[in-house]
Amino acid sequence: MLREEGLVYTVQGEGTFVGPPDKGARQTRKTPMYRQIAEDLVERIRGGDLRPRRSIPSETALVEQYGVARETARRAVGLLREQGWIYTVPQRGSFVSPREKWPHE
Repeated sequence: MLREEGLVYTVQGEGTFVGPPDKGARQTRKTPMYRQIAEDLVERIRGGDLRPRRSIPSETALVEQYGVARETARRAVGLLREQGWIYTVPQRGSFVSPREKWPHE
């Protein structure tokens, strides 16, 4: 109903925002938000803030920190897993991979 009334709009993979769609701002973003989150986490891993075999921030923490939808945080974590930066243990969480498993760039 809010969307139909023009009070909010949704950008797939990024979230729902208050107000009318701002097409100008949308076009200036070159990197999708989930990739920006993943890049930030990679920098934290490289910088030693997130250490091997230690947990990364939860989806809930990422949602709160970046102000994004849960699916956006989930996509960021999935990308890091695909790239080899992290691994996930079911029912336990996601952890930074050992250094020797990190992608070669």
